[in-house]
Amino acid sequence: MRRILPKPLRKGDVIAIVAPGGPVDRGRLARGLARLSSAGFVPETAAGLLQREGYLAGNDRHRAAQMEWALALPGARAVMAARGGYGTARLLPLIDWRRATAHPRLLIGYSDVTAVLAYVSTRLRLAAIHGPMAATADLAGRPDRNALEAFVRLVGGHISPREPWGLPCERLRGGAAEGILTGGCLSVLTALLGTPYEPDFRGALLFLEDVREPSYRIDRMVTQWVQSGRLRKIGGIVVANFTSAKHGEEEEIRRVFASVGTRLSVPVWYGFPAGHTRPNYPLPFGVRARIDGRGQLFLLESPVTAT
Repeated sequence: MRRILPKPLRKGDVIAIVAPGGPVDRGRLARGLARLSSAGFVPETAAGLLQREGYLAGNDRHRAAQMEWALALPGARAVMAARGGYGTARLLPLIDWRRATAHPRLLIGYSDVTAVLAYVSTRLRLAAIHGPMAATADLAGRPDRNALEAFVRLVGGHISPREPWGLPCERLRGGAAEGILTGGCLSVLTALLGTPYEPDFRGALLFLEDVREPSYRIDRMVTQWVQSGRLRKIGGIVVANFTSAKHGEEEEIRRVFASVGTRLSVPVWYGFPAGHTRPNYPLPFGVRARIDGRGQLFLLESPVTAT
């Protein structure tokens, strides 16, 4: 199947802002929208974006309606989540994802939004962006300038396969690896196992990250993936920098992933700055990437069309 690439995002283009998971803070949202505007984009927010229903940004139908509005909004080139939290996976069966491929636009986010990114990038072959969200520290706090500039270049199609992306990683096992870059938040991915929306990681260069998970829980989740047989045909694993782990835990997490690499006989690299860490470098999902023998990532394909 051919991959589906949205059009590039240029200055002056509309980004539709939605809340598919947890409730959104008004002040953080305002700061994030201002940051997107200063970067040259035109953010448009979904109706009822600030609604709250317990730990959700409104009921499932309300949040799904936001996504459907964003996927159909005339002139919108991208759909960005305001934040993660919890609840995005509950929307997967409520949305007509054919719209996402018939009129493709960049889907942007991370954390809980992994449920959508991993599904569309592997099952629908639609390129997406694991990247900043409007009401998180990426945009609403003090964003890393290099990561923000990288996001603007990535969504605009201004990257080169010869350009190192992000910061070098630490070798845990093996050497170079190549594949279709995809993955995301490990706990969210694991919750999709056995569902109709389980991602297909065959041929993947698998990126994994999470936040505040102790090493034994990470071990339990990756063991479930290994024992399911779903990782038999991956090309390699790139792990984020687990800087939020408790003191002493990060070394245990390294050992967990090194063991996974041994069990799967694939290269494993540790410490890519993306996800629940700072800086949060954007990553294109659904396109080919390579990590070389020095731990440097290269984006071999753009997530957007050439024009």
